[in-house]
Amino acid sequence: MVFSFVEKIIACPGFFDNMTRKNFLQRAAVKMGGKTVKSKILLRVIPTVAVGLIVMAAVIFNFVKGEFEQQIIESSMNNANEVGEGVSEWLDKRLLETAETASTYGAKTANIELMNRNNVYRYELMGNKYPGVYDSVSFGLMDNSGILYGYNKNGKITMRNADKAWYKAVMSGVNGDNWASSPVISASTGKIIFNSIAVAKNDAGQPTVMILAAIYVQSVMDKVQAFKLGEKGYSLLVSKEGVYIVNPDEEAIMHKNISEEDDAAVVELGNRMLSGSSGVYHYTSTAGDKMIAFYTPIKSTGWGMATVATKTNFSRR
Repeated sequence: MVFSFVEKIIACPGFFDNMTRKNFLQRAAVKMGGKTVKSKILLRVIPTVAVGLIVMAAVIFNFVKGEFEQQIIESSMNNANEVGEGVSEWLDKRLLETAETASTYGAKTANIELMNRNNVYRYELMGNKYPGVYDSVSFGLMDNSGILYGYNKNGKITMRNADKAWYKAVMSGVNGDNWASSPVISASTGKIIFNSIAVAKNDAGQPTVMILAAIYVQSVMDKVQAFKLGEKGYSLLVSKEGVYIVNPDEEAIMHKNISEEDDAAVVELGNRMLSGSSGVYHYTSTAGDKMIAFYTPIKSTGWGMATVATKTNFSRR
């Protein structure tokens, strides 16, 4: 309407002698209320474009951030699985030694003289190959007497274990022919050990002797403790019963079960660690910290491992 009115005025004869209608429209008619039409358009368009750019930037930032965090999570889960598999492989080799001993002629025939000589050979061989790992090696007849004939750094030893849970499990056959006992604290050394156990059978398939190796867990503990995410991260290792083998709280090691924790979220983490599967667990601690845990099984023994970090510390990696 404004433009039509102006055009009618300048169409009158003699209006603006020195200015053509075209020039007038180009200079003056576009100025309305001190602002050009272009300015008015820009004032309306620029805020919309700016908001759109901000929204787009936020969407892109969140997408990139989410992708980056997902990459870190996947990488950390892979690392946890690698550590767990490495520990399981190490333990598998300890189980293999007793299984191979159980396949020898002396074990199959329950030849005590041969088995005593084999104890010396086994202990020296394992001591040279894995220094500081083997506490003792031994064997016992499958006669429910509880007597084991062994060898350690002090020479020949005789042990009586009829009251031990693992001995009863061997005699019952409940765990099969080759397995690892739950860790215990050695009465003689004060260190944590477990027994690698195998059952020898004769040609008729009848059990003849049990083969054992008492092994220190420290090598496994060192591997697990060395794996952590960030400065404040830490790792956990529990036996198949849930007893702590590795914990930043040293008083909890071999004295506390993860199921006894006051924090229900940590109890749930323990359930996941012993589920036999790997995964990522997000939870909030009783202190209010946002936590992330990567758990994985130790398949050879049924133990469970996890590495834990605060999300803040984890995202800074």
